[in-house]
Amino acid sequence: MYIILVGCGGVGKALATHLINEGNEVVIVEKDDERAKNLAENMDALIIHGDGSSTEILKDAGVDKADAVAVLTAEDNTNLTVCHILKKFNVPRIVARVNDPAKKDLYIALEITAAISPAAAVTSYFKNALTKGTSRSIVSIANGKAEVVELRIKKDELDGKKIRDLGLPHEVLIGVISRGGEVIIGTGNTVVRKEDTLTIITKTEVIKDVLKILS
Repeated sequence: MYIILVGCGGVGKALATHLINEGNEVVIVEKDDERAKNLAENMDALIIHGDGSSTEILKDAGVDKADAVAVLTAEDNTNLTVCHILKKFNVPRIVARVNDPAKKDLYIALEITAAISPAAAVTSYFKNALTKGTSRSIVSIANGKAEVVELRIKKDELDGKKIRDLGLPHEVLIGVISRGGEVIIGTGNTVVRKEDTLTIITKTEVIKDVLKILS
């Protein structure tokens, strides 16, 4: 794949290394002069020193033939501008870094492939490592107002119950059930079994109730 990275700090450099090692053709656009020089000396990629929010710079990077672009600068205004430009070039896959989770809706409105908040991801990883039990938070969404949670059923009394009879709050959706390698899409009539792994979307304010009922 021909992949362009706009902005290449720590996250971008690690991502570029993985992409290059997998045989992708990587082009990096970096505005900072010293960082661009360091990348040119240490990365097996084409490095373009310039502002990624410039249409001409993106053209120099080969945006018209890019299979995917990752927008990774530390400024949301810059990232949003770059995404707007990329949409005009009909780039098949656009992934952007969200620095301020409160601005995630602005990225989503652009209908790009993915808008990723490193802060939210790191929070979820730390919470998973610190919290013991049968559940783990996959990711925070909706500016932290909701979460996607994976939870394994351990209670005998839940075995054989329908989802609608579990007594869950209305702000909860069981989307997917994983059972012995089988994937089941959850509905109100779906029966859960002990040792099922549930993928749940829940408002953060009721997550304690969900865990109390299910785990």
